[in-house]
Amino acid sequence: MSLISAVLEEAGKASAEDYKNRRDELVPKLKDITERVQMLSWSLHQNFIDTYYNYTPTKSLEQLNYKNRKANIIADYSKLQEETKVLQEKFDDVILQDFMIEYDKLEKSLSKFHDLCHVAEGKAVLDKADHEFGRYNYIDAMLCVKELQNKIRDLQFEGNGLKALSSLSAQAENQMSLYTAQLSIEWEDIFSWSEKKGMNFLTYSLTVQQSDPSLIQKILKSLYVTDRIHAELSLFSHFFIDQLLHNVIRHNCEIFTEDHIGALVFNIKIDLNDKNKPNFQTIFNNLTAIFEFLQSTLGSQFEADKTFIEVFSDSTSDRFFNKIIDDCIRNNLPSCDGSYENYKNIVTELDSFNKFLIDLKFVSANNSPLYKYINDTECVLYNKKCDKLLCDIRNLLSESLSFGTLVVGSAVEMENDSILDITQKEVVYTLSNPLFLPRCVISQNVKKIMSIIIEHLEESVKLPEKYRNQLVVYIKDIAVMYQCIVPKKFKVNLQCCPLDIALFFNNCFYLAHSLLGPPWQNSLPTPLADLLTSMLIECIQDLRVVGLEKISLYLQHQKNVIIQKIEENDLPWTHESFEVLDSAVNYSLTLMRELQNCWYNVLPMKMYELSVCTLIQVMCQAMLDRLFANTKPICEDLVYMLAVRFEDTISDVYTLFEEPIKLETKINIWNKFVKMPQLLKAQLLEIAELWSTDKDMSQSFACEEIRLIIKMRFPDDKYRLKILKEIQ
Repeated sequence: MSLISAVLEEAGKASAEDYKNRRDELVPKLKDITERVQMLSWSLHQNFIDTYYNYTPTKSLEQLNYKNRKANIIADYSKLQEETKVLQEKFDDVILQDFMIEYDKLEKSLSKFHDLCHVAEGKAVLDKADHEFGRYNYIDAMLCVKELQNKIRDLQFEGNGLKALSSLSAQAENQMSLYTAQLSIEWEDIFSWSEKKGMNFLTYSLTVQQSDPSLIQKILKSLYVTDRIHAELSLFSHFFIDQLLHNVIRHNCEIFTEDHIGALVFNIKIDLNDKNKPNFQTIFNNLTAIFEFLQSTLGSQFEADKTFIEVFSDSTSDRFFNKIIDDCIRNNLPSCDGSYENYKNIVTELDSFNKFLIDLKFVSANNSPLYKYINDTECVLYNKKCDKLLCDIRNLLSESLSFGTLVVGSAVEMENDSILDITQKEVVYTLSNPLFLPRCVISQNVKKIMSIIIEHLEESVKLPEKYRNQLVVYIKDIAVMYQCIVPKKFKVNLQCCPLDIALFFNNCFYLAHSLLGPPWQNSLPTPLADLLTSMLIECIQDLRVVGLEKISLYLQHQKNVIIQKIEENDLPWTHESFEVLDSAVNYSLTLMRELQNCWYNVLPMKMYELSVCTLIQVMCQAMLDRLFANTKPICEDLVYMLAVRFEDTISDVYTLFEEPIKLETKINIWNKFVKMPQLLKAQLLEIAELWSTDKDMSQSFACEEIRLIIKMRFPDDKYRLKILKEIQ
């Protein structure tokens, strides 16, 4: 053996001996700590179950000497941890494998031990929280319970331990709910608001208690630290925006304060009789007074890393600025025709109010939405112009569909009949060619809407490009408004009134046609024309869809009514059942005559023909179905009456059109329907001859249908049998 090998062998023996000595020293400590952890864990587990499941606590934590035993375990484990760390640094993992297995078991036992410590200490934590809350230390009480809830939220026990954990969680939740409710009551005693309605006045009052400043500080700080301040301020935020701010913007008001015993009351008296709206300066002065009251009363007592107004702003600022911009600034700005000097005076007031809000920390200097109205005069004035456009359109949309009507379009039939349907791939629309609008009747207000839009487009050409682009968005909004507002406002009319349904259909198609422009490429700069076409194409198609939808729903309802009445019974043919059919057909024809009165020369001719032919198709099909519904033999006089009914129906249908029309090209069962009287009147041999010689007859009727007619009309004898055999 070489010298080096001998030295290495001796070093290995020394290392193994050293490890054995260190392990023999640490293993007893490890086993001792493990045993103590297990014993205390068992005691804690039993104590927890007795306390929160059996509700008959035996030994208390003090009797278990819990604090000392826990402290000793933690201290001894910390020393063992340090010694184990030294051992791991000195020896490799292979040598330490058997020791580390036992050490890992100890760590798992300690993890369960800490979980048991959390739940075992739960009762003491909850008792302490109750004690602190009774001394008005709301923060300490609520944070204690919240910390306990965080510790036990993800614990996993089994059996009775799980049931006890649920009981502890429920108790903690109940206590937190009680504390929260009490805190809310205290907050309501400190700060309240009210509304008092009079005949000509509306008075809002904000009341802040002043009797116990230290309690106010405690309540406010507790609300803030426990994240309850936003929830408590939410109701006031709604009141502040929806009622107080809403009326301060719209009406002149008087502000005054009152000193009650231990309380300060801030009153805002709204004058409902005064028809004059307040100007910018008055509105901003009144709002400044309200904010200063909140800051001087509640804000002065609010001790936190945020000011009271900052916290209030978190839940209010977005709606506050939206309200200020929409209801105050935009409605009071001069029109685009007004002088910039008038606007600059308003900007001065607006800038002063904005600086006040920034100093108050209601909004940061970089995020105030008011800056765009202060710094960009041209943009604001143009927005005002566009807002007026939308306002004018809304007023026009409130007019009845049939309030005033006029005829538009051309009566000349052309190949291109204004159908722009992006779902039809074979249809190619050329932007440079105008679309044909068929002659129809529209509401007068729709014509006015398009005139206003065109007027604004002509003016926008003189403005910078960004404003022109913005106007396109507004025009798209108008198209969306029409298809959303009108159906909702005139919902009943569009369900029951045929004339209004037709006008709405025409209006939608007229708007869609007009929004495509003359086309726009021929009258507007190319970038603006391209933007209009690309942005409006979707809403143009939506307009057509909603127009078709309303008329389709009405037609579907009438179709259902026709079918229901004609197929009201399928009893064998008698005079009574024939009268039911006759009445139903007369009803259907009367319905179509009413539609003729309302729709003829109102709808485009093709749409009128399509709509009426849809109902004729349903009526004819229902009559045929009713005829074949019961195939029992029919007496000859009833057969003749049915034939006459079919003939009269055919004659009545033609009266629905003032111009000759080829119904066989529009109603796929028309040929079959007009053949029916002939079949009902023909003799047995004539029917056989018609079947063999008349191609229209064989194309319109199925063989079985002819056989059914023969069986219904003629007695069962050898002649009928012979004919039935021939008809195959």
